[in-house]
Amino acid sequence: MRDVIAATHRRPGRVDRTRPFARAIAGALVAVLLLAGCAGPAPAIPAATEPLTAVSAAPSAPPSATPAAVAPSPGSAITEAGLGARLDALAAVSTREAGFRAVGGTGLVTAADLVERELRALGWQVSDDRFTTPGFVDPGGSSVAVGGTTFTTGDVAPLIFAPAGDVSGPVVAIGWDATPTAPNGRGCTTADYGDLPDGAIVLVAPGPCIRRVAIQAAQAAGAAAFVAGYPAAEPGAVLRPTLLEPTGIDIPAVGATRPVGDALAATAASGGTARLVSKATTETVDTRSIIAELPGSQPGVVVMLGAHLDSVVDGPGINDNGSGVAALLEIAGALRDSHPRATIRLGFWTAEEIGLFGSGHYVEGLTPAERDEILVYLNADMLASPNGFAGVYEDSSGTAEGRAVSDLLTAAVERAGGVPLTTPVGGSDHRSFEEAGVLVGGVHSGANELLTAEEAAAGGSIAGKPADACYHQACDDRSNVRLDLGRILTAALADVTAALANEPVLP
Repeated sequence: MRDVIAATHRRPGRVDRTRPFARAIAGALVAVLLLAGCAGPAPAIPAATEPLTAVSAAPSAPPSATPAAVAPSPGSAITEAGLGARLDALAAVSTREAGFRAVGGTGLVTAADLVERELRALGWQVSDDRFTTPGFVDPGGSSVAVGGTTFTTGDVAPLIFAPAGDVSGPVVAIGWDATPTAPNGRGCTTADYGDLPDGAIVLVAPGPCIRRVAIQAAQAAGAAAFVAGYPAAEPGAVLRPTLLEPTGIDIPAVGATRPVGDALAATAASGGTARLVSKATTETVDTRSIIAELPGSQPGVVVMLGAHLDSVVDGPGINDNGSGVAALLEIAGALRDSHPRATIRLGFWTAEEIGLFGSGHYVEGLTPAERDEILVYLNADMLASPNGFAGVYEDSSGTAEGRAVSDLLTAAVERAGGVPLTTPVGGSDHRSFEEAGVLVGGVHSGANELLTAEEAAAGGSIAGKPADACYHQACDDRSNVRLDLGRILTAALADVTAALANEPVLP
């Protein structure tokens, strides 16, 4: 889920960043840099050739004439074959269970059961976080009829949490000349819509705000229906962003490909009409996230990783986010026999694709003291994009601690064989933790944005093409992954997790 599609949902208030462990984390990270064999002042990390090594919590061995052997880093245990086997299992679940792992479907339930069994077999302590959430149901049959053509599945898709409706009326186009990389800045305020005719169906190109904001502005201006047009969306590859929650959205809204937008824009120019039919509904469903722990010897300190287990309703979600799930399971295997000082905790989140509900519910359920125990949260979302690059979340905290976490991940990606690039923090599950005052970081290989020349060169990919052309599509299947990139990012996460969890000066 990216910022253009998602935003934050209900979150606890931001807590004070001067809590005791936050004041001490800079010292902990400086020591991690030294343990990694890196020279230079903290928090910056120059390139290193040796892998991070875990620091044993056991007492120091007596002096010996023979140096003790250095244990291999957990990242060295991560293989393409291991990740591929995990993705095979998730792909089999998605294929067998209606083709997706979306909230409310049996595929997500089966996948959660699979993850829980695997973690228990690896010796981790496993629990779940159960709750009810709004669930999106699309029975099919939605359409836009315009200019003598009726567009249906593949070109038209109800936006998540928009109500059903059947609207016929005049068409008004708002900035259809915009592109995803050059938004025209319109559609986000009521004034952008001017004096709409009665029963207007508005076509709105991507803008600087999320679609929920644009729809609320349009309905306040008197629109009867909303079409979220995507000029870059090819025929048959419609996008449907989430509107985060059903309340506050009163008019039917659909996503549409370029051909639909072109037809609506032409009709708007000629003063014609169109008909929009949306049949999707919202229901309350039961769901759960899976939480696993490897207890540490030092109480009160947690290093946490997370990845969302659910997919969109439109595809099997193997890169998004089977790749993150596979990464966490492989890390669980690599660390299974370790004895960390800090507790290592894994979260396999439900309901990310519809609004970060899983991670949000988990964070809201923590006491202030429990939130304070989390030293850092590292997110794994889309790690194997076929035309991707090795992205490391930029520091969004503005702190030395945040920069140090980003630097640790950057150095670990280099040691794993990748060319790391800093990437903006998007709208995935780390947002739930960040807004609660928890330090966050993560890795990412790109979504449907077009790669720059720098990103393409770093990733060995093609500039001007999407990192993942199958983002949120039916083609996000087992063939839609780049395992070499997935291995690099997973190995980096494994090594940084072990280094932070075993750092002896953790508060």
